[in-house]
Amino acid sequence: MVAPLRWAQMTTQVVRAGQEDWAAVRDIRLRALSDAPEAFASRLSDERDRPESVWRDRLSSSDASTFLALDDGDAVGLVTAYRDPDEHTRAHLVSLWVSPDRRGHGVATALTEAVLRWAQLAEIRTVGLWVTETNDAARRLYERCGFADSGARQPLPSHPHLQEMAMHREITE
Repeated sequence: MVAPLRWAQMTTQVVRAGQEDWAAVRDIRLRALSDAPEAFASRLSDERDRPESVWRDRLSSSDASTFLALDDGDAVGLVTAYRDPDEHTRAHLVSLWVSPDRRGHGVATALTEAVLRWAQLAEIRTVGLWVTETNDAARRLYERCGFADSGARQPLPSHPHLQEMAMHREITE
């Protein structure tokens, strides 16, 4: 578990989600897709009607971890990381989102750091991610957390008129 963040009478904890957290993960994922549809490769319409079993399966993989930022038990942030199935020393950070009223308070940084700690413990050497080129705040966050632009670009799958850029970070001991 990550140390709680504290500010103005609020305490936020970052925890690894398990199968029993499927409803909280689903709810915050749908909030994220509703709030920022252009930031994700998935679409709200595709995720909304997925059955409980799909959400539980996503949380049961030994090669993936989903972290929730909780404020008094309410999910206010989310991130997932998964090990590359073809290159086991590489992982991908996906689906980072923080509730608009919690942005600017270090929640996204704490979620990103949780992924980096998970990667280190899992003996992963590189964590990569894709971020929409127009998402300046996210790019700055990842740069502060040690990620660098790899130079690769691709259309965002859910909104092909937008480009996303690949970033990566080497994991050190």
